[in-house]
Amino acid sequence: MDAEKMKQETQEKQQIDTEMEKALAVVKDPDLKEIFMRITERIKDSVLNKEAEEFKREIIKKPRRPEQQVFAFLPHQMAKVSIFFPMSDRELKEGERKINRLEHETGWGKIVIEGIKLAIFEEDIFLTLMKIAKGEIKIDKEAYVLETNMNDAINLLYGESGYTKKSVERIERTLQHFQLVRFELTTFDWKKKGAERLKTRITRSIGNIVESYKYNAKTKDLIIYFNPHFFAYFLESMLTSINFSVRRKLKKDGSKALLRFLSAHTQPSEMHILTVLNAINFNTNQPMFRLRDLFKSFIHELKKNGVLGPKTKLYSNDTVYFDILSPKRALPD
Repeated sequence: MDAEKMKQETQEKQQIDTEMEKALAVVKDPDLKEIFMRITERIKDSVLNKEAEEFKREIIKKPRRPEQQVFAFLPHQMAKVSIFFPMSDRELKEGERKINRLEHETGWGKIVIEGIKLAIFEEDIFLTLMKIAKGEIKIDKEAYVLETNMNDAINLLYGESGYTKKSVERIERTLQHFQLVRFELTTFDWKKKGAERLKTRITRSIGNIVESYKYNAKTKDLIIYFNPHFFAYFLESMLTSINFSVRRKLKKDGSKALLRFLSAHTQPSEMHILTVLNAINFNTNQPMFRLRDLFKSFIHELKKNGVLGPKTKLYSNDTVYFDILSPKRALPD
C-alpha cells in the first residue's frame, strides 16, 4: 500500500471515529450511552468492523445534499429517515405490515428492507432492551447476548399498570419481527455516471436485528441473541437523538419519528410538511387537511415537551419552520 493511500484511509477512519463520537454525544440517557459505548468499543476490536469501516468509507466519499433523504444508517449526519414507521391501527395489522421488498436508492447506493415494516413502538422496545442491558449484556467474541426478565422490560415501557398479557405478547411479537426483517446494502461506484455506475456495485446482506431468543413464560426469564452485524452497521445512526426520558413522554408515533428527524438537522430550513412526513415514513396517502391536522398535533406535543420553541410555525402554504430548543440537562431515570 502506497503512502498516499494509507494517509487517505487514516483520514477516513478518523472521520468515521469522529462521526461516532458525535453520535454518542447526543445520547442523553446515561444507561443507554454506557451500553452503546461498550458495544462500540467491542465492535472496533472485531474482525467484522473492518468490513463495516470499508462500507462507511464508501459512503463518506459521496458529497451530501442538504435535503437528501437517506435511511437512518451510517454515518450519523446522514440520518434522515428511520427504518421504523408510524402506522395507524389498520396499518399495524400483521397482514398489512408484511413486505416482500422495500427499496430506497440514495446518492451512495441502495437500501433494501424485506420481511416486515417495523413500527415506532418496536423502536421503543428496542431502546428499552438496550437500557436494561447496562451491566447485563454479555459480549462474547462477536455475540451480543442479553439475559433479562420480561417484567423488567414491561415496567420500563409501561409502568406497573402494564403487566398484562397483551404487553407480553407485544414484546414477544416484536422480537419475532426483529428476526423476520432483513437488510441489504448496495454501494455503487459513484465516480461513474448513469448506467456505468450501476455496473460496479457491492451488495451486503446484513441479516436481521435479533438472531434468536428464549422466553420462559413461567419465570418470565428472557434471553435475546442480537445480530452483531446489525450493531456494526447501524448502531451509529441509531444513536441519533436518543433521549429516553423525553421520548417516553411522547404519546404519538408521529411525534417520536419527528423527534428523530429534527435531531438529524442541526439547522433545518423552511420545509414543506409533505417533505417532512415522507422523511419520517408517515403515510401521506391521506387528504391534505387530515395530514395538516396530524402534523399540528405532532408539533404541539413536541412544544409541550420542550423540544420545539414558540417560534415554530406552520404557514398557510403548508411549509413549516422549526424552532428547535437546546436539550435541557435531565436527571437519570
